[in-house]
Amino acid sequence: MPKIDPNKPLPHIHSREIVAQSKLFRVERLDLEFSNGATREFERMAGGNRGAVMIVPMLDENTMVLIREYAAGTHSYQLGFPKGLIDPGETAIEAANRELQEEAGFAANDLIELHQVSMAPTFF
Repeated sequence: MPKIDPNKPLPHIHSREIVAQSKLFRVERLDLEFSNGATREFERMAGGNRGAVMIVPMLDENTMVLIREYAAGTHSYQLGFPKGLIDPGETAIEAANRELQEEAGFAANDLIELHQVSMAPTFF
């Protein structure tokens, strides 16, 4: 698989406009022009810049903790990892420990940041 050229010019954003909004998200339309002259209209989720955390709680090297929570997308209860938004003024580690306490009922003795990811970077 070919590598992405880090020197490739980014498209020029001619305009941007919020085209839909709810309590949870905003959809932004971009009018783009690429270096080859091609133009495109693109819609993306406009981020809120708060960030979120997901915790993989380990009681020991063989035992992880999952929580049971309602999943609106499937209209059912599912098992998953504790997670939530980072509150203003909070670090990711502080938010992780707070969410762990709220959702699993206990705090961590030690928290280690494993990785940072961008969810669906082509859309957010």
